[in-house]
Amino acid sequence: MKVLVNFSEGKLGNPEKCEDLSFCNDHFAMVVDGATNVTGKLIHGKAPGRFAAEIIKETIETLLPQTNLEGMLQAINKNMQQAFNEYDLIQEIEKERWMAPSASLIVYSRFFHEVWQIGDCQLLMNGKLYKNEKEIDSISANARSMYLEAEIKKGKTIEELLIHDTGWEYIQPLIQQQYYLQNDSANQYGFAVVNGYPVDPSAVKVINVPAETEELILASDGYPLLTSTFEETEVCLRKILQDDPLCFRQYKSSKGLIQGNRSFDDRLYLKIQIM
Repeated sequence: MKVLVNFSEGKLGNPEKCEDLSFCNDHFAMVVDGATNVTGKLIHGKAPGRFAAEIIKETIETLLPQTNLEGMLQAINKNMQQAFNEYDLIQEIEKERWMAPSASLIVYSRFFHEVWQIGDCQLLMNGKLYKNEKEIDSISANARSMYLEAEIKKGKTIEELLIHDTGWEYIQPLIQQQYYLQNDSANQYGFAVVNGYPVDPSAVKVINVPAETEELILASDGYPLLTSTFEETEVCLRKILQDDPLCFRQYKSSKGLIQGNRSFDDRLYLKIQIM
C-alpha cells in the first residue's frame, strides 16, 4: 500500500496534543480518533483520548497480516487493560465512566479486503461516503444548538461565545453520561467504541472493499464533509468555520471553534493507494 496523503492537525495547533493518529503498512491502514477530554484530567501527562489513541496505534503496528476483527479488538483491549492497571485507572473508571480513555477507529485490512468501522471515523471509497453517526451525538449537538440560540436571544454575541462556549458547558453532563452507554448494543442509545472493554462485533460496521478499488480515504470526524481530494475537503471545512464558526446552525456539533484554535476539532485525512 502507498500513502498518497497523510495530513493531521490538532485543534490547538500542537501535534503532541492532537488525538487523531494514523498508521499504514503493507497490511493495515488505520485512523484513530481519541475521544474529547470531558474532565480536564490527564493520564501520564496526556489527555485520555490521546492516551487511548497511542495504545491503539501501537497495537495495530504489531498485528500479523491475517489478524481478523475479533483478534484486533482482543489485542487492543489487552494492551489497554495493561495500561489501565499500570496507571491505577480501573477503580477510577468503574466509579466515573467518563474517565475511561476511549476512541473511534477505522481500519482497512488488506488480507480480508475489508474496512472495520468502530465509532464515527469516515471512509470514502469509489465515490461513496461511509459515515457512522450516532443518534446520541445528534441529541447533544441539537441541545447545544438550542442553548446557544437562546443565549444569543438573551444578548450574547457570536464573538463572546467563541471565547466562552456556554453551550459546550451546558451539554458536558450529557457527554459524560454517554460513557455509561458505550458498547451496550442492547440499549437504544448504545454505541460501539474502543475503550479497553469488550466490543460486540455485530455493532462494528464491516465494509467489503471491491477488488477493483484503487484508493481509499480514511478520516476522522474533524472533517464535516469528506471529498476525494484533500484540498477540496479543507476548503469545505474552512467555509463552515467562516460561515458557522460555533458549529450550531449549518453544521451542528457538540463543540465549535474556540477563539485562537485551528478548528472545532482535531482532524486527520489519510488517502492510500491499495492496488
